[in-house]
Amino acid sequence: MKRITKSILASLLAVGMMGGSLAADSAGRGDASPSQPSEDERIYCVGSVSKVYVTAAVMQLVDQGLVELDEPITTYIPDFTMADDRYTDITVRMLMDHTSGIMGSTMRSVFLYDDNYDDQFLLENLAAQRLIHEPGEYAAYCNDGFDLLEIIVENVTGMDYTEYVVENIAAPVGATHTGSPLTLFSNELNAPITFTGNVPYDYDYCMDIGSGGIMATASDVANFGSAFFTGNDVLLSSESQEAMATRWNDEGESTDIYEDANGLGWDYVESLAYEQAGVTVLGKGGDVMNQHAHLLVAPDQEVSVAVLSSGGNSTYDELVAQALLDVVLEEQGITIDHEADRTYEFADEIPEEYLGYEGFYVFGSYYGPSYAYISFDDQMMHVQHFDFGAERTDDYRFLTDGSFISVDESGVPSVDYYAGRFEERDGHVYIAVESSTQVTGLGTSTYYQYSAERIDPNPVSEEASASWQGICGREMVICNERYSSAYYDNPFGCVYMMDELPGYVYLLAVGYSRPLQIVDETEASAFTTIPSSVNRDLVDAELISQDLSDGTSVTMLALTLGMNCRFVDELPVFDNSVTEIALHDDEAQWFVIGDDMAGTTITADCPEDSVIYVYNKYHEVVYSTHMINANGIIPLPSEGYIMFAGLDGDSIVIN
Repeated sequence: MKRITKSILASLLAVGMMGGSLAADSAGRGDASPSQPSEDERIYCVGSVSKVYVTAAVMQLVDQGLVELDEPITTYIPDFTMADDRYTDITVRMLMDHTSGIMGSTMRSVFLYDDNYDDQFLLENLAAQRLIHEPGEYAAYCNDGFDLLEIIVENVTGMDYTEYVVENIAAPVGATHTGSPLTLFSNELNAPITFTGNVPYDYDYCMDIGSGGIMATASDVANFGSAFFTGNDVLLSSESQEAMATRWNDEGESTDIYEDANGLGWDYVESLAYEQAGVTVLGKGGDVMNQHAHLLVAPDQEVSVAVLSSGGNSTYDELVAQALLDVVLEEQGITIDHEADRTYEFADEIPEEYLGYEGFYVFGSYYGPSYAYISFDDQMMHVQHFDFGAERTDDYRFLTDGSFISVDESGVPSVDYYAGRFEERDGHVYIAVESSTQVTGLGTSTYYQYSAERIDPNPVSEEASASWQGICGREMVICNERYSSAYYDNPFGCVYMMDELPGYVYLLAVGYSRPLQIVDETEASAFTTIPSSVNRDLVDAELISQDLSDGTSVTMLALTLGMNCRFVDELPVFDNSVTEIALHDDEAQWFVIGDDMAGTTITADCPEDSVIYVYNKYHEVVYSTHMINANGIIPLPSEGYIMFAGLDGDSIVIN
């Protein structure tokens, strides 16, 4: 086994990650020569890299003849049901390659601070959901599918999933610090977590273990990756490895490269820069609230690279992993060029047939889809994005091949390459995109993807339009998360409506931004059909009346993610008459800070299983009991908010 030199690691860590751990396993053979964690290695949550672990676990059961890939999942989870008859057509393979049609993610009480409460809402939440497309139709990233795989492992083996991973995945590859929040809670090696402004914070755990909750050191993850080296059967048969490494829509030269490039469990099993050098790579990224990861494996060259970080994001980790991989490949005589040579031949005029594509579109981005309007003049296409507070217009020029590229104010191609073309498919108009973004000091991130869809008119009744217009612009807060939920770091949201786009609203809540189509006075639903992971984590919303524990009834916006949101203008005022807060399971007690308390401070006597958050008028967290160095003096900013949460029967006394 060859380890990357310390000098290379030091230079790569100096890119600005708040904290990180890297490991590379070259020519390792799983249990034959496992790398061991160094004295300064830490344990991180690897986020969605966990999906490769649960896929490998199920593939072991496939190798043993206990599970069939193309068998309906109801065979292995008899109590799985959905409000859509097509759910019975979902197979095990479809969970692994993201083609199940399940909306995406059940996020309720998933990310918890200093808490490993394990009460899954998954099956209950899915029972009330519809599918977003026919099972098997296309791939769109789906967390819930991998939590269902976790259940399959437990149902088939009779073992706890974490126990199965430790015994059957980690142990055979010599991974000695791998587990989950159930086995590594409060472990002394857990990586330190910091919040905005580098404030030390409680450790955050992901309780969706199958889709995102595995914890490990970088050495452990690199050792796990070595199990996928060509000819290594320490975990899986060559047939199962090949199945995992095969693109879900592999059709040779006719493969649609703008659809997702995932195999089974892996984010991608093809990468153009590496393919051009004759190297196959398998990659998987992962992000939870404050921890991030990337695993990159070159099976034929026998190189496995793991980059884990506290802070940053999985894209940064991926670029660091690529740099590490490239160093090892260069030692093997293989040079990788990530910079494409591009020449441009601009068209004299916009293709006539494209002028008919003017209109409103949904555009995908790293932060979620947004509305945009496409228009044309004599030389340019203009895309006006409506991000409700961050509007912008991007300009594009057409090339002689009918595609268009982004240009700056002077008409010169932008530094970040963005090229697209209109495509009609199954009665819809999409935009297929090739995009390359340069990250200073790290490298270039490139992807091919269906990234936008034209919006059709959605005529609705005056009553329905008025109902949603009535809540537009009203701020909301999450109110039904467990007291330890990390979503309380960013709990505010809002619904917007555009006069120019009747029949649609835009939801910004719980870190998600999603366009919705109005159905009636109380329901708005996801409507996009983009055949890629731009269509991931779709959300339906419903206005409901909810009774609180104190007997009052309030209006809430219920999301299929599992969260409910209250409207801020209906919150009670926190004034000097409030001396004790009764706590209730999954029911945050929210207040607007009153004028008589603004600018003052309080202290509070709190039970162990409780939390207090304070936000300023800009919705920024200014105090939380999750702050490790919080001194107990609680500030009350003018026009701010305070929230208390805990468990049934407890209370917080205000001093």
